Amino acid sequence: MVIPTVFVGGCLYYLILNVMAERLVFPDVIARDLLPVIERINFILLTGLPVVFVVLLTWAVILSYRFVAPLERLEEDIQRIDEGDYSVRLQINKDHDLSPIADVINDLVDKLEKGRSQG
Repeated sequence: MVIPTVFVGGCLYYLILNVMAERLVFPDVIARDLLPVIERINFILLTGLPVVFVVLLTWAVILSYRFVAPLERLEEDIQRIDEGDYSVRLQINKDHDLSPIADVINDLVDKLEKGRSQG
């Protein structure tokens, strides 16, 4: 999604600043003042966009790890419980959205373990 956005943005930028500047006849005074501004904008874009891209990519990886890692642990623990290991307890941080689900599953496993030891 980022690549098409950057491509379309680059095309629009090229169209607006370069093609219009070539097609329109600017007086020398305006061209003299406008060209350094265009060059400065180009420099800022060429140096800033890679930095923004790296920051956004890093942020995306961190956020995806924050959401995916607990789900993977939850799946592994539930698989062990399904195989009959009732000593497993789900370890989810209390501030995580999955905490209520983990609490319910832990209560269910406690009841299964008590039922197995009594029966």
